[in-house]
Amino acid sequence: MSRQQHAQLQSLASIGRRTDLQDLVDELAETLGRSVVINDTLYRPVVASAQGDEIDELRARALLRRITPPREREYLERLQLPRARRPQTVDLSEFGAHERLAVPIRSDDELLGFLWLITGGLPPLREDDYRAIDAAVDVARDALSTRSDPHAMSARDRVMRSLLSSDPLTRRDALSAAVRAHGVVRGESTVVRAVAIGHDTGLVQRASLGRALDDAARATMAFLGEIGAALVFLGRADDADRARSSVLAEAERAGVRVRGIGSAALSETDHDLQPVVDRALATAAVAELVPELGPSLRAEDAGPWLLLADVVADPNRLKWYSPAAFALVHDPDPLRRQTVEALLDNAHQIRKVCDVLHIHRTTLYYRLENMPQLVRDALDDGMQRSALHLGLKLAAYWENAGHIR
Repeated sequence: MSRQQHAQLQSLASIGRRTDLQDLVDELAETLGRSVVINDTLYRPVVASAQGDEIDELRARALLRRITPPREREYLERLQLPRARRPQTVDLSEFGAHERLAVPIRSDDELLGFLWLITGGLPPLREDDYRAIDAAVDVARDALSTRSDPHAMSARDRVMRSLLSSDPLTRRDALSAAVRAHGVVRGESTVVRAVAIGHDTGLVQRASLGRALDDAARATMAFLGEIGAALVFLGRADDADRARSSVLAEAERAGVRVRGIGSAALSETDHDLQPVVDRALATAAVAELVPELGPSLRAEDAGPWLLLADVVADPNRLKWYSPAAFALVHDPDPLRRQTVEALLDNAHQIRKVCDVLHIHRTTLYYRLENMPQLVRDALDDGMQRSALHLGLKLAAYWENAGHIR
C-alpha cells in the first residue's frame, strides 16, 4: 500500500482494508453483545457491525447519511474528544440518544478515528470486554495508521519484521542486522518459538493474545509476526520455561486455546531465519498432533516425529513403506499392534515389554508366535524391523491428524 493511500484516511485506502475492519467490528460486536461502529476523525462512519435493539435515532441517521449531524459534531468538539487519550463516556441525552463509550484510536500523537459503543441501557462492560476492546483498537490502529508502512517503524521493529520477509536477501540482511545491532546471538542460545493457536481463533482473540504476549513476554521473546495459524517469536533458549508459562497464562486470559508450542535453535552457520522458523512451525504441529509429547516441544527432541511429519503422502501408502505396519494398523485385533509397538519401543527387552503391557512373559511369547507371518518376517529382518517401527509411528501421527480413522 502506498504512502499516498495511507494518507487518504478519510477514504480508508482500499477495499481489502475495509474488509479487515468489517471483520473486526463484527467479531467485537459478537464478543460484547452490542453493536460497534468505527468513525474517522470527522465522526463519519467507516465500518459498522449489524445494529441490535439498542440503536437510536442518532446512530440511524449517522449510518444512513454517512456523517454525524453538525450540531452533534460541534458538541463532541466542545467535549475536546479529539484530545482524548483514553476511552470517554459521552452523554448524548440532550439529543435523545443513548450514552456511548468513545475509544480513541491513536498512533502515537496522531488521532486516526474512534471506536464507538452504546453503553446506556445495557449491562456494564466487564474486564474481559475491555481486553477485547483494547485488542480491537490495536488491530484498527494497524489498519488505519499512516505509520504502518515499514519505513515508519522503529529500526528494531523493522529488522524483526524483515526476518520473515518473503525475499531471501531481505531475510539475510535482517538477520545480520539483528546480530550486529539488536542483541541477537547467532547460535543455539537463540531460538524461534512458534505458538500454534488454530485457524478457528478469531481476529480479536488473536490480537488480544498478541498484545498480551508483547507486553508480558517482552523480556523473553520478540514478536516476529503471524504465519498461518501460528504466532512466531524470537527468544533465548534458557528462557524456555518462563516463555512457556507466559504463553499459556496469557492465552488462558485471552480465551485462546494454544494447540502446541514448538521451538528450534539457530545455529552459528545459519544466515537465514526461515529454515529455523519452518522447523519451529513443524515442531508446534507435532506438539499439537501428538499431545502425549507435551504442549511444548523442542525440534532437537522431536527429530523422528519431524521426519514423519515431513512425509506428505496418502496414508494408504503405508503399505509401500512397511506392509507389516499396514497389516497391524488394519488388524481387527488391536493387541497385536500394541504388542509389536511395545516390543520395538523397548528394544526387545522382554522384561520391560512385559511391564509395559502388564502381561506375563509366556503371554508375550504366545502373542508373538501367533502374529501374521508378514509381521514375524519383518521382526526377523533388520531393515524391515526399522521400517515397521517407523511405519507404526507414522500411522499414529496420521491417526492423530485425522487422516486414518
